[in-house]
Amino acid sequence: MEARVSFYHYWGKANKYHNDKNNYHLLVYHCLDVAAVAKVWWQASASLRRQFCVQSGLSDEQTQAWLLFFIALHDLGKFDIRFQLKAKYVWQQVNPEANCFQPCLPKKNINDYYHGPAGVYWLYQDLHARFASEDEDSYFFDDDDNESWDAWLSWLGPVAGHHGTMADNSDKDNRSFTFLPGSVSAQGLALLKQARLEWLKALEFLFLKPAGLTLEDDPPLLANGTLLAGFCSVSDWLGSSSGEGDFEFESQPIDDLQDWFESRLPIARRLLHRAGITGYQSRDDPAIQKLLVEAGHQPRQVQCLVEQLPLTGSLTLIEASTGSGKTEAALVHAWQLIQQNLADSIVFALPTQATANAMLGRIEKAAPVIFEGQINAVLAHGRAGFQEHFINLKQAFNSHPAQGKEEARVQCAQWLSESKKRVFLGQIGICTVDQVLVSVLPVRHKFVRGFGIGRSVLIIDEVHAYDAYMYGLLEEVLKQQRASGGSAILLSATLPDYQKQQLMEAWAGKKVPGRFEYPVDAPYPLITSYGQKQQHFSLDNQQQPATTHVNIELQTVPELLPDDGLLERMITAAEQGAQVCFICNLVDVAQQSLHQLREKAAGRLSEEQLILFHSRFVFADRQKKEDKVLELFGPEGKRQQGHILVSTQVFECSIDADMDWMISQLCPIDLLFQRWGRLHRHQSKHKRPEGFDHPVCTVLVPPESEDYQLHALIYGDSRILWRTQQLLVKSGNIVEFPRAYREWIEPVYDKDDWGSEPDWVMKSYQDFAEHQQSQRMGAQTLIKSGMNVLADTDNHISAVTRDGEMNLTLVPVTCNPVGKPCLLDGSVIDELDKSDRFEKISLNSLGIPASWNKKKSEGQLPDMDDDGLIWLEMAFVEQGYQGQWGETEYTYFPETGFQRTKK
Repeated sequence: MEARVSFYHYWGKANKYHNDKNNYHLLVYHCLDVAAVAKVWWQASASLRRQFCVQSGLSDEQTQAWLLFFIALHDLGKFDIRFQLKAKYVWQQVNPEANCFQPCLPKKNINDYYHGPAGVYWLYQDLHARFASEDEDSYFFDDDDNESWDAWLSWLGPVAGHHGTMADNSDKDNRSFTFLPGSVSAQGLALLKQARLEWLKALEFLFLKPAGLTLEDDPPLLANGTLLAGFCSVSDWLGSSSGEGDFEFESQPIDDLQDWFESRLPIARRLLHRAGITGYQSRDDPAIQKLLVEAGHQPRQVQCLVEQLPLTGSLTLIEASTGSGKTEAALVHAWQLIQQNLADSIVFALPTQATANAMLGRIEKAAPVIFEGQINAVLAHGRAGFQEHFINLKQAFNSHPAQGKEEARVQCAQWLSESKKRVFLGQIGICTVDQVLVSVLPVRHKFVRGFGIGRSVLIIDEVHAYDAYMYGLLEEVLKQQRASGGSAILLSATLPDYQKQQLMEAWAGKKVPGRFEYPVDAPYPLITSYGQKQQHFSLDNQQQPATTHVNIELQTVPELLPDDGLLERMITAAEQGAQVCFICNLVDVAQQSLHQLREKAAGRLSEEQLILFHSRFVFADRQKKEDKVLELFGPEGKRQQGHILVSTQVFECSIDADMDWMISQLCPIDLLFQRWGRLHRHQSKHKRPEGFDHPVCTVLVPPESEDYQLHALIYGDSRILWRTQQLLVKSGNIVEFPRAYREWIEPVYDKDDWGSEPDWVMKSYQDFAEHQQSQRMGAQTLIKSGMNVLADTDNHISAVTRDGEMNLTLVPVTCNPVGKPCLLDGSVIDELDKSDRFEKISLNSLGIPASWNKKKSEGQLPDMDDDGLIWLEMAFVEQGYQGQWGETEYTYFPETGFQRTKK
């Protein structure tokens, strides 16, 4: 190929240092670097090949041809003088004919030029009108031939969106990409067009013709661009690596682009492996026994059904009781799908940071069974960077960087941990569910998350734990996952039938026949799979779990607060060595109850035996609390003496703790079952104190003359609380499992009127139903919004994945002895290094309900700053801090957390 070919006169990457020997990289070389990464990745992943071929409907060879062709076109918009003048000194070096352009462009016109969507504009403009190339071949789009353009756009739009937002049809005639009259000479415009057309011809020669295709052919229409957009973006990030040993800059034209492209493949292979993206499947046959062998367990309950599940892209719902082995069953099924080339990786999403942290340790033990070599696991939530276990995984990579296939070792590659956009690109991602929901929200680079999830088996635990707003987002995630050719596994002990139906229909994209005519009679445990059809898998009589019982003690108390007699019983039980927990619906109640217990137990129990665990601690203190809870009440808990744990809902979701006796305020039945899952959880490991041989829960209920007050606000629906209370009253003080999962949950969540609910209960339900509908509509409105409301790295991005009660972030601030504002750990705010400022602030911040700041006229809290943080000045008092804003007093103590008191 001639050195004077016009497309060699444009730069693609530039170095800010003018005096470097190679301070720029030719545009066509950069485009081929990115295509090289894509080709190596394509060759390494049978799963991606399958997904793209299913979408294209073409053979492997022709799908690859179109894929590489369009990825090499991702920067077509850089063949434009406005982009080239962004580094004028480079433009003058690379294009000796620059003077013929005679550009007269305002600086704003250059700064506001976005080359991604401009690529769509230029392709349409260049190919819209008939023209003749040197060999007299013709290429055109007819005005009436919309199908042809739609097909080209379905590929070009995703790759042109590699900077965060997919280009669309409106970009093809966007006036902002039109040159201002007189700004560029006619000769200059002709040269730009010539370069673009010659680049199309070169790519036709490189990629299309070897597969029997030409520019006269239309690519197949892609129904969903998420997979391609994410694949191209990540390939572009790696293809832009220009350090020593990476894609070093080259500014000299060469004769053979094919040789150039082939020479870049080994570099791309090394980059992909070093980044932690490409991994190795285990060569063993997937079997539940292999996952359990280290712990010395045999398959049980739903684990016995895994071998029967269909090995196709599907939605799988696993319903089984707490502690029954759902996690292992899901991991083995994911392993099976990976070995069938239906996925490359696993994404495990959980409801809270605490549950995600706990899951990381479990996944680390399972990972070497599923994968081989260096296995990259990424923990993803707002505080993941401070989680000690995850820090160790990052250090494991730093001490032994990826070199190739070797003995299995779990780590986290540095490249994966550097950005929130990369959290799902390793072999295993463990995250809070908001990180998954972001993939369908209007944020920059959402498709990178969608691509990472789409190439994975998505496992979502505790799927019952989300409200209507989050379900609106979750259903869109499931639609996207199926469109990408991926699979999803949902886990729950307590999912009502109507919610299961919603999830199935979201996946199927259509109405799905009812699973069972009478849901209360459906088998339990149960696995339901929806691929091409709906299938159910249940245990035979020999595999059924043993029947267990929870003894119920109802205590009627005003405001659901324990009376003196109950407090005395709790203290006495702890004195006898029992592990007691009191679960409250409100943080304020938990704090108040701990204060009462301390006063009443003075001289009988030490402060170390009375523990408070809730969400309203600064992160550094909350992490210590979480570790303490697991140390005392986990599988290997230290039970030399009794304790009383006062907690909130943070204790009911996936915390692997074991209690002897539980006291709980009334809550919805499914959440009550979750709480009971912490009673005698590790029966075989712990010896119970005398009198606690059987699991017992004391449930606090209100007098008949009293409604549910603030507790109804927490759960939104008094009818669910009222129905739960009625069933508890009729229970005969004993609940039998697993029968209760169907016999209790279905009637409580039945949408039909029981015929006996009081009017105030029905009014509450009507208001709740309207609020749920509003939440769902709000989620759908946000999904369909064309606006990019948040940056992809926004630290508060999870705020839009939840409803209006999402926590605000508050940072308590005090002064040191010389009067400088400090964080609670003593760090002087003005002296924080920019590189770790956010991390320090995160460790010393806490979440508060958004409702605390709704009435601005009352001056309850200071205003937020531009980063969404509320800074509250506090003064040091004995063992804690105290502050005031308006008529409200605030205190913070490391043992009890953050509190407010209205004067």
